Amino acid sequence: MGSMDDQDARRLIKEHFDAPQGLEATRADQERSAAIYADHAVIEFPQGRERIRGRENIIAFRSAYPARLKIEMHRTVGSGDLWVNEYTIQYDDGRPLNVAGIMEFRDGKVFRERIYITEPWEPPQWRAEWVEPME
Repeated sequence: MGSMDDQDARRLIKEHFDAPQGLEATRADQERSAAIYADHAVIEFPQGRERIRGRENIIAFRSAYPARLKIEMHRTVGSGDLWVNEYTIQYDDGRPLNVAGIMEFRDGKVFRERIYITEPWEPPQWRAEWVEPME
């Protein structure tokens, strides 16, 4: 069991995120997006203390999603079997939320993904002299 080739991992991650999501996604889109996952993959949302077990449940969960989703990738970093994706996700026409997703690969497929979603905030004025705005 060797580590995954970095180019292959980047290609799989790009194909995963390029597939349509949410209300616009067809079953074929969901299958294409879920091709990255091992049969017994687990997706975890630590903030909600939720776990989705198995590729079929991942597809069913995402197929039932009751909103339009817009995902904008910002960066993917990693190598071998560990990759981190940073992106924003927007539900319907809501405010874009910041996401960090950690993908762990085994035998060329994701066996665990942990997804952290957070709301942006307005920084407090007291720390303005030490910080600079990020775009």
